[in-house]
Amino acid sequence: MNLIPTKKALPLFSAIPKSQKESPNLERSFYSWHANYFTFNRKKILVLVNDKSFSPIVLADINAKNKKDLNHMIKAGIEEVFSYSNMPPVQIKKYFLKAGRLEISSNYNRSIISINNSMIQHCQFFTEEIDFQTNLQPTIMKFLANTPYRSQTPEYFISTEIVAIELKKLI
Repeated sequence: MNLIPTKKALPLFSAIPKSQKESPNLERSFYSWHANYFTFNRKKILVLVNDKSFSPIVLADINAKNKKDLNHMIKAGIEEVFSYSNMPPVQIKKYFLKAGRLEISSNYNRSIISINNSMIQHCQFFTEEIDFQTNLQPTIMKFLANTPYRSQTPEYFISTEIVAIELKKLI
């Protein structure tokens, strides 16, 4: 599974290994996630977006102490956001088996970054909803997952629908 952080967010992912692949796949993949963050009350709020489904993961209070657990937080976030599609947990487990381990990749898609930035702007309006007692922010994630987005196509779509379609393809 590829994580593609912005240059600004790259230091947050120092505990995750870099990809050894020389030429990463440039097409939108269900196993790639773009990442960026914003700061609220001097705490970093990390927002990850799936390249194919635009599924969001929002993690609060990412700092030097807990960035070594970022791998587990991201996997928990994927399980949470994919559960909004009403798919059985077995299909989500198949996703993790096929995706492989988390690696930092360097390719990026500017249209996905713009969607990531749009989600960050939405999150900034929901700062009252951020619960700093836990890293995972399911209320904000659920709102963003049900917000329609579009990229390189004329039609809008909701991430939960695309996740359901993609998870059904995993056999």
